[in-house]
This record gives sequence, C-alpha cells and structure tokens, in this order.
Amino acid sequence: MARQKRGWNSHQLRLRALPHFARLRREVPFCEADKAEWQAAADRIAGPAGWYSVAGTHADWGCKLIHFATVAEADAMQRWITESGIEARPGPGAYSGTQLSVAGGEMP
Repeated sequence: MARQKRGWNSHQLRLRALPHFARLRREVPFCEADKAEWQAAADRIAGPAGWYSVAGTHADWGCKLIHFATVAEADAMQRWITESGIEARPGPGAYSGTQLSVAGGEMP
C-alpha cells in the first residue's frame, strides 16, 4: 500500500515565505529589555507579522536567525544589530532573591 506524503508544517512554510535572514550572534541569554528591543526593531522594519526568529544550527550555531521576506529588510535589521551593539551587551545577572527550601530543610 502506498504511503501518503506528509504535508508541510507551519514552521517550514514560514521559513519558505521568509527566506532572507539577519544573524544575531550572542552567547549569553538576553535580558527582557534587550529581547523587547530587538523585537521592536524587527516590528519597525517588517511589521509584526513580517519576521520570524529561530535558533541557528550547524554553521550558525550560537546565533539567532531573524527571517524576513526581502533582502532589504534583512540588511536593515543587520545594520540595526551592528549599530545598537546588542551582541556585546551583558546578559542578566545571577538571581539574588530569596530561594525556596525543600520540605523543612534549612537554608545554607
């Protein structure tokens, strides 16, 4: 019996619709303010539905790839990344709040 071919998933369709990308190289995690800033920049460049971000793989390991529909949008985002210096900003510091203890255990 012939097996029916699987259809495309939404992730694959989105990447096909947005083939051009900007690389955001950053080893440390983003602060919430930094994440909101690069997302707002992508919204300004392509509109809220005009971009899609994924983690880089293989050659782009350690990058966030921000996909766009046109080369001009991807170049504008790459320029913004370079000019803003977001790649070199420090990540969030260590958590310094109270810690939860386990069932009757004492805090060190």
